[in-house]
Formats: sequence, C-alpha cells, structure tokens
Amino acid sequence: MLRAQDKPYIFDSYGVNEGLSQNSVYDILEDNQGFMWIATHDGINRFDGYGFNEYRFNPSLQERAGQGKGNLVVRNNNGGRALINRFALKGYKGYSLYRNRRHQLMLTHNYGISVYDEYKNSFETVLEDTMYENNGERDNGNKFRILGEDSLTNSMWVWRPSKGIYILDDSTYAKKRVILYPKPMLQRGIAANAMYKDGNTIWMNFEPGELLAMNTKNLRLTTYCLPGITSHTVLKNLNSDSLIIACKGHLIIFNKKLNKYTDIPFDQRDPKDANFSPLCLELDQKGNIWIGGTDGIMIYNIRRNEIVTRIVSFNGSETRSWNVVTYLYRDAADNMWVGTDGDGIKKYSPNKKVFNLYSSPATTHNMVRAVYKHDDGKLYVGLLNDGLDIYEKGGKFLERIPGDNGKHIFPAKNLNAICREDFERLWFHFSDMHIGLFNVHTRKFEDLTKYVSALGLPPQEDMYPFLFKRTSGEVYFNYGRYLLQVMPGDRGGYKVAIVHEFPDEILTTYYEDLLGNKYVGTKVAAYVKRSGSANWEIITLPPGTIVKSISKRAGKELLLATSKGLFVLDDNNHRKKHYNSYDYPALINDYLYGVLLDEKDRIWVSHNKGLSQINPADDEITTYNYEDGLQSNEFNTGAFFKSVDGELFFGGIRGSNGFYPKDFKKNTSKPKVVIMRMEVLDKPYESDTALSLLRRIELPYNHNTIAIEFVPLEYTNPLKNKVQYKLDGADEDWVQAGAFRMARYTNLRPGTYTFNVRASNNDDILNSTPTTLEITIRIPFWQSLWFRFLLLLLLLGVAYYFSTLYLDYKIRHEKLKLEKEQAVDQERARISSDMHDDLGSGLSTIRLLSEIAKRKITDTSATKELERISEAAGELVDKMSEIIWAMNSSNDSLENLIAYMRSFAADFLEHAHITHQFYIPETIPNIKLSGGTRRNIYLAVKESLHNVVKHAQASEVVIQIEMHKNMTIMIKDNGKGFDQEKVRLFGNGLKNIQKRMQAVGGHADITSHHGTIVLLDIPLI
Repeated sequence: MLRAQDKPYIFDSYGVNEGLSQNSVYDILEDNQGFMWIATHDGINRFDGYGFNEYRFNPSLQERAGQGKGNLVVRNNNGGRALINRFALKGYKGYSLYRNRRHQLMLTHNYGISVYDEYKNSFETVLEDTMYENNGERDNGNKFRILGEDSLTNSMWVWRPSKGIYILDDSTYAKKRVILYPKPMLQRGIAANAMYKDGNTIWMNFEPGELLAMNTKNLRLTTYCLPGITSHTVLKNLNSDSLIIACKGHLIIFNKKLNKYTDIPFDQRDPKDANFSPLCLELDQKGNIWIGGTDGIMIYNIRRNEIVTRIVSFNGSETRSWNVVTYLYRDAADNMWVGTDGDGIKKYSPNKKVFNLYSSPATTHNMVRAVYKHDDGKLYVGLLNDGLDIYEKGGKFLERIPGDNGKHIFPAKNLNAICREDFERLWFHFSDMHIGLFNVHTRKFEDLTKYVSALGLPPQEDMYPFLFKRTSGEVYFNYGRYLLQVMPGDRGGYKVAIVHEFPDEILTTYYEDLLGNKYVGTKVAAYVKRSGSANWEIITLPPGTIVKSISKRAGKELLLATSKGLFVLDDNNHRKKHYNSYDYPALINDYLYGVLLDEKDRIWVSHNKGLSQINPADDEITTYNYEDGLQSNEFNTGAFFKSVDGELFFGGIRGSNGFYPKDFKKNTSKPKVVIMRMEVLDKPYESDTALSLLRRIELPYNHNTIAIEFVPLEYTNPLKNKVQYKLDGADEDWVQAGAFRMARYTNLRPGTYTFNVRASNNDDILNSTPTTLEITIRIPFWQSLWFRFLLLLLLLGVAYYFSTLYLDYKIRHEKLKLEKEQAVDQERARISSDMHDDLGSGLSTIRLLSEIAKRKITDTSATKELERISEAAGELVDKMSEIIWAMNSSNDSLENLIAYMRSFAADFLEHAHITHQFYIPETIPNIKLSGGTRRNIYLAVKESLHNVVKHAQASEVVIQIEMHKNMTIMIKDNGKGFDQEKVRLFGNGLKNIQKRMQAVGGHADITSHHGTIVLLDIPLI
C-alpha cells in the first residue's frame, strides 16, 4: 500500500539551460574535492553548484598546437561560464564513473578507461581498447564498467557486459586476466543483466529466477534460486548482511549469510499501463531504498517493509513529468541526485527548507489576497482581479474560477478573505461589502451581499476585508469602520448585524482568543474588548502604525504585526517587547503582513523581504527569501493561514507558499571552498597545475592586481551559501562576500600574502577551516638585496674611481703648486740673497763711510747730516732684514713668527731700557702663515712697541699671546696713557695697526687707563 509522504519531495532541476551538456544522464559521482561529476551521452560535466565544466571527445580530424586546452563559453541563461576544458576524451559514448581507493576519478567509455589528473585538469587514457565484440556493444550500452578493487592483490575488476570480467593491475592497468562468462551462457548468447561486487563476491544475474555469486579468490560460482527475479535487474548492498535486488514487479531483500530472501511484489504502471522497470538503486540518509526506473521513483521503507512513496513528477506544476530515472546518487551531505533520460538532473535536499509553491499557470499574475486549506487538503487561493484558484492536495493546480468569466459566479473580481463554514461550504469576502458562501463540491456561490446592503451603511473605504469564524458559529467580517457579523436567520436565510462601529477608523484585522477576548486592528491603533466587558479599550501604539494581523501565544502574549514591526504585549496590553529592524537587525524588514505560530510556539511573520521565524526564548531570528523557494520576497496583507495539521501558508505577489516548520532541520554539512581560477591584470592566470590544488604562487612586482574566483561546495541550497574571505597582509578582518564568489585586489605591494576563504551553508553553519593560497608579489629587482649589493659595489667603484681621479688631480695640483711655491721661494731666496748681498752690503758701506766721515769732519752741521745718513742707512738695513725674513719660506710657521716677535721685542725694549715680560702658550699649533700675514702681524706688534717707546714713558711692558680659535696678542704698558678724546685714535700709527689687522681678517682694540693696552685678535683658520 502506498502512503502519502509526511514531507513533500521538492527537487531542484539542472539541465542544458543551466549549462549541462545534455539532458540524458547515465552516471553521477562526487569526487574527493567535493565536485559533482555527471556523465551524459554528450560528454562529461563537472558541477560545483553554480556552473558546469565540460570534458569532451575531440571531433576534429586535425591536430594543431594547443589542442585540448578549450575555451570559456557562456552556457547557462544566467551568464555563468562553463568551460569546455579538454577535448582529450578518447571515447565519445558509454560513459561511467568510478572513484578508486587512491581517490582518483576514473572514467570508462567505448574506447577504454581513463583516469582524471586533477593537477592537469585532464583525462589520461590508461587502457585503450577501440575494438568491439559485436554490433550490440558498438551500438548500445556501456562497453566497460568498473566493479571494484582488491587491495591485497592490487587488482581492479572491470565488467565488460558483452564478454565477461577483466582483472587489471590497479597501478599499471595492465590486463592480468580475462574471465569469460560461463560456457553455457556463451553458448546460448546470454550476457549478464546485472553485476555487483561485494567484498570478495561478485553477484551476477543472467536469467530470471536465478542469482549467481562468484568468489573472487577461487573464481567458484554459486547459484541461488530466487523466483522473484524477472527482468531489468538492479543490485546493491543494503548492509553487510543483505543485498537489494530490484526488478520488474519485485523488490527482493536477500540475506547473504542465511541465504534467505524477502520478496515484496509491486504493481506500478504508467498511464500507458506499462509496468515500472527498475534502472537504479540508492539508499537515503534514513536507510530507505530509492528505486529509480521507467516511471519515476519508488521509495521503500525498510522498517515498515513496504513501498511508501511514489514520485512520478519532479516539477510541482506537473502531475507527471518526464520521469525516466537512469541513475541515483547520494552525496556526502545526503543530497539525492537523480539522473534522468531526457530531463537533466534533479536534486532532492533533505536539509533544505521546503517551501511548496502554489502558483497558477492559468492566470496573468498570481497576486494573492487570501489563502485557505480545506479539510480535504485542497488549497483555495483568493486573487486580486482574478477570483479563485484551487489546488489539489500535493500542490497540483486544479482550476481557476475568475471573477469576470461571463457566468457571474462571483459578484466581484477581488477575493480578499476566505474561511470555513463547514465541510461543504466556504465563506468568501470580496471588496465593496460583497460576501457569500461557496460550495466546494458544486462550485456554486451564494451571494449574501443583500443582507449587508440592508443595513444601509454609508459607503466605506474597504481596503482590508477579513473574515473570522467564531467558536460560537457566527462569522465576523468588516466593512470600512464597521465590525459586522453574519449568522443564520430565525426563519431561514441569513442576517447581518453591526457588532461595533469604530468612528474615523478603517478596520484591518480581527482576532479572538480562547478566553473570548476580542481584538481589532485598524490603520492607526488596536482595540480590545475583554471577555465579560461591554466596552472596547484602545491599545496605544506609536503614531502612524498600521496593524496588519493579530495572534496570541500559548503564554498569553499578544502579538501585533504592524507596519513598524512586531509588538509583543503582556496580559495588561503593556508593551513587553518590540521586534524591529533597528533593535533586532536580523529582522531585516519592519513592514509586516501576517503573523502565525507553529507547533513549537515560534513566531512566523511575512514582510517585504521574505519570511522570518522568531524564537522568543532567545530572540533568534531566521529569515528566508526567494532563494529558499519563496514565491518572491514580498507578501500581502491578509494572505496567511495555519491548517489543522500545522502547515503554514503565506501569500504574496507571485503565488503562495506552504510549509511544515516541523520538517525544518539544521543542515550540518559544512561547505568546503575550492579556488577555481585567478585573473592577473584581468587575464587568466596560467599554470601547469590546477589552481584548486596550488598552495603557493609567485607573481612579478608589476603583476599586482589580482582577482580570485572560488566556490563553496555544498549543494543543499547553493544560492544560500555565504562566503567570507580575507587576504592576510591587506585585509584587517574577514570580508563578508555573501553569495559573491570573487575577490579582487589592486596595487598590492611586494610581499607575501595569504588568501583565506571559508563559507557557511544555507543554515549559516560555518566551516571554520579556511582554504588558503599563499601569494608572493616579488619585489622589483632594484629593491632586491643582490641588486642593492651590486649597486653599492658600483657606487663604491665609481666613488673610488672619481676619488682616485680627484686625488691624482690634487696631487698634480699640489705638486704644481709646490713647484710654483718652490720657484717663488727660490726667487724670494734669490731676491733676499741679492738684497742682502748687494743692497745690504751697499747700505752697510754707506753707514760705515758716514761714520768714518763723521769722525774726520769737525763741522757740526756736517756731522749731523752724516749722522742722519748713517741712521737712515741703519733703518734701511733693519727694514731690509725684515723683508728678507718675511720672504723666507722657512719662516712660514706660526711658531717662527712668535719666536721672531719675541726676539725683536727683547732687543728693542732692552735697547730702550724698558723691562718686559713675554708670555707664550705651552703648545703652539702647527699652522702655516703666508709671508704677507706674518709681516702684517709682526709690523702691528712692532708699531705697538714703537708707540710705547716713543710716547708712553713706560718702564715696563707685558706681552701675552693666547691660542683659542683665534690668536690674541695683548701688549700692555704702565706708561702715562693718552686722552682718547684729544688724541686722534686713527692717527697714522694707530691707524696702521687697524689696517694691518683688517688685512689678516682680525681687528685691534686699543684702550688707555693707567697705561695702554693693545689687543690684537687674529683668526688662525
């Protein structure tokens, strides 16, 4: 007996429009990295949840450079890229997939067996066999299928349906042995229908009613008689003890240890009365057996020992879709992948939040204003301008009853509210006070608007019609500011009465709790009439608040869904909590429409950004949007309903969604992120190794703008996977990329960076272990140590070269200067010698002759003249000696100057009978002075001493020389001094002293007070 499933099976679909190479699928497998591989009749596809990469047979008859590299081409309708990555497949049909014990992906085809090299991203042929056993092998089915491996013997078992079994070396793939079918089978031309390796046993089926088991160690055959085996046999392990055998009309559980079996016959037929023929088997996460075949899927519940579910449509809008199921595969996250022959891939995700979509194909739009699920499971949906849609249990669209179909079934187009009267009739509330009863069996509508019109109410603004069936039986509804009730009349018919008028208000919603408390929401406030009270009390809300719906939790908390969030009130209607997007950012929208409670008393609200679940216990808020399967992100006022079995319904602008919150389970599968490709300077990064396996790359300094593309491999709901990334060295914190799967960085400085990327699944379960890629931007060569070292050597070499040139120049210049100085010195010495020899001797002769003549001549006047001549000649001799001294280069040192001045002062003052003291420093710097400088200093000192002898009338002179930065010479006497106001300070003697000091860059300071002090300050540098 088939039972309706507790949870509907909603499938995601992928076909050629999404990038799949062909819609006929024959094999599906998840590889070691987490990619899904799909074998079709037109190539192999690698799927990452967002796009397909194709691997194909090369159809060209020519070979050229770069063959097999492939091109990026747009393959799906959302602009995503599929990569025809390689044209290196040797075979072009009969594909099947296998993952060996070394986690390598293997592919069998009509030309042999290939192994996928994940580093090169290409298939390499390891066994080539282009010959066919017969025409049937050439034209139909798989030529090879890998059964399994034996690690102890390093063997791989490969089934060739037209011949038998190959035993290959699982390292070299060389043939070790070929096991042909049993001779009776070969003689009768019978090939195996099914073959399955289970440890050391290979199970085979050739004919109806029998099952063969071959021991792989000794190759012995054992035959089991199983009458239930018919045709289209499929084999698979259930567990270590049992084998599943599915065939036409039978499901057999065979106990391998006890050699017993359980036969579950079934009779499933398609609309053409053809029997269901199994083609594939798989176990789901609960251990149920999925049987795919010629007419959809059957699900066998082992615990109940019966087939419990029949899936004949993978499209919610179709009663029976194209449903030939060729392959079933459960991935690591328990998603069930369904391969079909002609309709692509279907995927059922048990951990995906299932929102059944009710969207009519018969209307121009699906703007829902009311939704109601009746006792028989049918869904009734009220539409704006389009009347009524009816869906059967399970979601199939049944019919549309428009509001203006010419038959005048309904009094208006806008069906705004629906509620139950009884099993046969529903209350409908249209716009403009129209109300009536709809018979769900006869499809006839009884218009009761006349009873409302009889009240004579003035026209009202009727924006938010509602209906509410009270426990007492009467129905409350609204018309503008009036709360009305309708009930059966005393003499048949119905009567309508005013419950209460709310002046200057427009009613929006009504709610009544189990205690009889009544609540009304309006465009500006909420009102309550407590049980037993005659008065309505206002519940004050912030100005501008529109109350959209009202409900009450089991804990007696009142819930007001409003245009400014959700207000939670206590028993006294005081605000207890206010959920809004400012205080609770997880509630991403404040404009709420409907509020419902699930079986666990959690709050569900609809708004303009989807649906949100609020858990008041911890204020956790989870929001779902159109990526989770909602009709859209925007919902409508009044379009919400909770059925007696706990199913919640919310209607919006593109249909309605129904779901069971109890079926929502946390998806604990954590996404692994794979780096797919990288662009450098907006061009693809080329590498001999697939980027997903690289851990480190290096780039030149000027290739510092990069873009990295990555995918989170978790297939439950890929659109809800969220990515975070961070580039250590550039990002301070994780970048929340959401669903965006690319990171871009520009103008990275030279250095080493680590790119980290991680992701969370559709339930925000984060994989805390990131995928990493180390990226080194090499420094420019001119910033490298070796370049700097070479540059330093170059600079030192250049400096040495120029310093050598300079030193050579200085040496030559100094040599030339020395030669010139030597020539000058020699000339000076010659002049000094000539002056001394010629002039000196001549002046000495004149002086001597003058003395002799003076002694011989007695004339006094003549004698005086001769004395004057003698004195003048003596002075000339002295001056000539000074000039000769100054011209002599051997006297150029400061020490010689001081010694010469000391000698002169001693002779001169001693001749004038004046005592003197001459103080010189202990150390005299070795400084060379030019002849002019020495002569000016000497003459300044000499002039000062002449003034002392001639004018000061002094008896003592102190001469003191000190060395600092400058040389100071102080000449101090104890003479009479002079009046500085009467004596011209710049007379010839004193003026000459000043001029001589200025000539050497110094200055002279002369003061008179109890004697005279002459201070000479001469720079030495």
